Amino acid sequence: MKNRQHGFTLIEVLVALIILGISLGAIFQALSSSRRISLKADETLQAVRLAGNLLASPALMDIALKGREIAARIDGEAGWRYTFSALPLEIDTGNKRDVFQVPAMFELTLCLYHETDRREKAFCMKRWIRR
Repeated sequence: MKNRQHGFTLIEVLVALIILGISLGAIFQALSSSRRISLKADETLQAVRLAGNLLASPALMDIALKGREIAARIDGEAGWRYTFSALPLEIDTGNKRDVFQVPAMFELTLCLYHETDRREKAFCMKRWIRR
């Protein structure tokens, strides 16, 4: 008669624990990365929303088109500030001496800055407008 023991050997248990540990590590790494990406996407979405609101402001647009650069904090949005300027649109023709200025066109530059306790992130965009 054979003496059979039921159960797992120590090696089998250790291999199972190593596989479980590697699997859990990969899962937690993926969750951490997805959280970071989600926070970054939320911040970018908020910057796009704020940029749309600023560009839709006729008063702000008129001030910038008069040649003045605007720099201010955004009311009601903690940690957000912006700079806004407009310059006559100039197109480089490839020759360093020749720059073509487009009549009645301006290049708007809007930069939003989000200040947190650890860092400041900038979101800048350029847009052409006819006036």
